[in-house]
Amino acid sequence: MSDPRTPPPPSGDPVATTAFDLRAMASLLAQGRHLRNVSLIVLAATLLGLVWPDAGADAMPAWWLLSLCAGLAQLYYAVRVDFDARLLAALADHGDDANAGLHAARRLDASLIALGLLPRDRAGRDWPARWRGARGLLRNQALCLLAQLAMLVAAYGRVWL
Repeated sequence: MSDPRTPPPPSGDPVATTAFDLRAMASLLAQGRHLRNVSLIVLAATLLGLVWPDAGADAMPAWWLLSLCAGLAQLYYAVRVDFDARLLAALADHGDDANAGLHAARRLDASLIALGLLPRDRAGRDWPARWRGARGLLRNQALCLLAQLAMLVAAYGRVWL
């Protein structure tokens, strides 16, 4: 049973987005740093297989190259996810709870447009659309890491078998 004093959950209205919401999404996106760190280790193992001939003498070069490509794609997403996490954290730190959602979206769009990072026609999206985009970047980062790992296992698996 819900407490009548508990406010309803936030809707897609930008006013309903609080500084806590911004910090929560920034914290979720910050988990991408762990994915990046694992990917860098896998990338090092991939480069070892490409550079040191004895490490993967029986492996097919295609697996190494596919793992390298997946690792580079993961790094691209890691940069994007980390950028979003830092932007959201900065927005949360510079707004109070009452007007965080109302003014943060406008400030964010204005800054990104001024820097040439956001086309004018994409400005003004609501927060749920922004959350979906940010989670999509994090998901793509995780999928690239999984692909990178799968290719590395396939490359080394041929050596071990």
